[in-house]
Amino acid sequence: MNQDEIVWEFDGGEGRRDVLMALVGQQLRVVDELLPEETEDPLARLAAELSERPVELLESNPVLARLFPPAMADAEEAEQFRRDAISQQARARLEAGRIVLSDCARADGDSVDGDMVPVCEDHLAAWITTLAALRAAWNVELTGSAERMATPTRADARAKPTAAAICDWLGWVQEDALQAQMLLL
Repeated sequence: MNQDEIVWEFDGGEGRRDVLMALVGQQLRVVDELLPEETEDPLARLAAELSERPVELLESNPVLARLFPPAMADAEEAEQFRRDAISQQARARLEAGRIVLSDCARADGDSVDGDMVPVCEDHLAAWITTLAALRAAWNVELTGSAERMATPTRADARAKPTAAAICDWLGWVQEDALQAQMLLL
């Protein structure tokens, strides 16, 4: 990676890179469940993508429900939109997460300061998307709610200190990346 392309660095020291990679990997496995098995038959692929299975998974998994919220107030329209768009959205989330994993893996001993993960401008949006999704998923863990505006209470933080710490850390990293993005505008 050309040093001129680097617009932000993730501090992966003290095991943070490994933790982030584990969190991203875990989320990718969950999101991957939404996609149909690969097939060469285009009609079979389309039928699988339009099946009820992804919507059922969203309804049964609060993390997926939070990551793929209904886009419309009308329940019937929202369900149809979800069914039509979920594969595309899941693929976009998977691609963003894979970029983060790739950057982290490449940084392992690759930079002068082996703890820093350099991020080029072309990858920054993927990092921000992935960090936001991770934070949303851990907010579900912390609050027990898939609602967009679910706010953790002090009782939640006391009951689940690890989830609270991860949410705080992801928020800090996400904010740092967003500040780097703002400098590019």
